[in-house]
Amino acid sequence: MLSILAGGLPSLCLVMTTNMNDIFENIKEHMKEVYLREKKTLAMAFSGGKDSTLMLLLLWEMLASLPLEQRTKKVHLISSDTGVETPDMTDYVYRAISSIQKSAKEQQIPIEATMIQPSLKQSFWWKILGRGTLISTPNTRHRWCTHTLKISPTQEKLKELLATAPVRFDNQDKYQLILMLGTRLEESARRKASMEHFQLSEESLFSRHSDFDEILCYSPLKFVTADELWFKLMDYTIFPFGVDFQELTVQYGESVMECGVKVSSEQGNSCGSAGSRQGCWTCGLISGKDPMLVRHIEEGKSKYQYLLDWKTLMLRMRNDIRFREVLPRQQFNKKLKELAEKRKKKKQVGLFELFDEHAHTDRYMTFQKAERDEYSPGAMTVEGRRILLEYLLYIQEQTNYKLIHEYEVNAILDCWKELDGIIVKREDLKPKEFSYDGEVIFLPDKKINKKLTTNPNPVFYVTIDMSMEEGELYEFFKERQQATGQSYFFFPATMDFKELTIVYNQVTFVVYKEGILESIEAHNEIFRWLGWHYGSFTEKTKKAALNHLMLSAIGEGLIHRQKEKEKEKLRSMPKVEVPVMENDNGQFTLAI
Repeated sequence: MLSILAGGLPSLCLVMTTNMNDIFENIKEHMKEVYLREKKTLAMAFSGGKDSTLMLLLLWEMLASLPLEQRTKKVHLISSDTGVETPDMTDYVYRAISSIQKSAKEQQIPIEATMIQPSLKQSFWWKILGRGTLISTPNTRHRWCTHTLKISPTQEKLKELLATAPVRFDNQDKYQLILMLGTRLEESARRKASMEHFQLSEESLFSRHSDFDEILCYSPLKFVTADELWFKLMDYTIFPFGVDFQELTVQYGESVMECGVKVSSEQGNSCGSAGSRQGCWTCGLISGKDPMLVRHIEEGKSKYQYLLDWKTLMLRMRNDIRFREVLPRQQFNKKLKELAEKRKKKKQVGLFELFDEHAHTDRYMTFQKAERDEYSPGAMTVEGRRILLEYLLYIQEQTNYKLIHEYEVNAILDCWKELDGIIVKREDLKPKEFSYDGEVIFLPDKKINKKLTTNPNPVFYVTIDMSMEEGELYEFFKERQQATGQSYFFFPATMDFKELTIVYNQVTFVVYKEGILESIEAHNEIFRWLGWHYGSFTEKTKKAALNHLMLSAIGEGLIHRQKEKEKEKLRSMPKVEVPVMENDNGQFTLAI
């Protein structure tokens, strides 16, 4: 390994000098030494923010100072488009990349710029509106969005560069690629801790990559302060690669810090952390009013209010019980798989179709109970996803911003069909605003969270008795979702009368809907959803309705019988007379 990698910048040490320009001349000299002496592939992460812009500026000036015959090694510039950056920011970065590509060709600067994006099934819209994946919030343990939208696409590009890196036979070191990062110690305490954890030494500008042993990270701006950075950038009206300094300050002012290219799971700029610019306008890691969007609105970009309203709706619907599946998809699929396997083994026997005592007992012993001890719902329902998609299309019409591509909309509809069995044609989607009536939030103990629930409508519970076993029950209700395009959350339970070997499942629907003010209206709403009304019966819904009527009657009688037996038991217990004593102070007590 070369000494410049093992150490840092002995000739520079980046100590404050009387001439600020010396700092950047020394950095460029070190860049030159790395560029000319290292036989490794070079790549640079570029977000278009102040730090990466300064790093590109210094690299550009260094390369421009070299004679043409020394500009033999290409530097791969990697920029990331998450698909949910603010419209103005997206336009700015794409213009910057286009300008860099054009200027590099004209000036014979060996820089090749690449814009990377998540794959379709990694994209934000496909996951949120297609699969119903929940947006990450400050309380979320697994923050999938950073990895899916930034880290994974960047790592795919790095793997591609590693695969094409020159084969080395000297075995001097394990590194095949040098990745330039615009990270600085002064950015934040968190950034400083991360850089110090991976650095080769305290004075070194090089650090290990957290995910790739073959990649060496290079941070030439490590010791540069914010003041030094801005003084250098302000020397330019137009940067040599064609980007306007004024555009940079509008997009990335000091009050709105950079959320840059995420190059690994632990290195690169973190999203949503305190004091950082929130790059994605859809980000849920900022609670309350999004400071980035609010700033844009205050500066005159009134259309950004639509974006803020959409994001607010998404976050409010996220935990609303009316827009959540009863089970996580993995558990639901497991129940259906178990049901399919059971059907292969033997033909199902209904509760009221038993012909002998042994069959009845066997069914009781093997009956699959549908009990859930706590409220732990699954993904967002298709109904909720459709509301958000149509509202997004409405906002796109109102603002003329390109927020979602048509191919993404079609992929979302395909996802609904494949994963949930719900078919919605493209022409059925209508861009429209959504009038939200407020959250309905439940606690893990299945009780209403009165503190967070803002919905003014009354809540009703509609209990339905089902002869179906657990897998059949979930299958039946999924079919009702598919038939109606609507969802109702329910809590499953089991009625078990052990002495009589009678068991069946019971579900309690939560009805919280504008216009439903009485219990009879709530029951009629669920009966309608179940297909239990004239002209809508199928063989399956008819059988379920009849079984409900019979089970309700039987269950009511069995419960009454149990209560009477308990009362009789109490009456048969011997009476014990407990003497009453009067204390000196006049109070009466039981003498036990």
